[in-house]
Amino acid sequence: MNSPCPLTHTRKGLRLLLVMGILTIDAVGCGDGPTEPDLNPDFMVGEWLAESLVLTIVANPEVTADLVALGAVFTLLVQPPGRYTAILEGVSQSSSTSGTLTVDGAFVVFMQELPITDESMDRWERSDESVILVGESEFDFNLDGTTEPATLRRVVIPN
Repeated sequence: MNSPCPLTHTRKGLRLLLVMGILTIDAVGCGDGPTEPDLNPDFMVGEWLAESLVLTIVANPEVTADLVALGAVFTLLVQPPGRYTAILEGVSQSSSTSGTLTVDGAFVVFMQELPITDESMDRWERSDESVILVGESEFDFNLDGTTEPATLRRVVIPN
């Protein structure tokens, strides 16, 4: 019984690798910037509504508060040049911030201009139509007038 020629298998393997390489290059694309929608900052342009706003206290991760479940409404409006307005409306209060938004790899960077100048970074990921933003925050969990360091996980959907 003759065994197949190793050179034949090597050539077929090289051809397969070459085809896979060409397909990979085609899928990645070329040009000055990323072409994948998830890497393009324009993915945030539009009006977003929070499905959930979960705050978790850093000192005790078992303590959480979902502001949406408590009646809050969070809207994020992003315009094409990266201008944003974030509005949080609660049962008896509301607040808004505005500034510019950029994307730096795995992070959405919020450069807040109003009501005060501030900068924050949230790690982002996509899940179907929603965008999940996770970053640092503060919250008065026990309503004693003192905020505690927290992690804020926002799940926003197109509105």
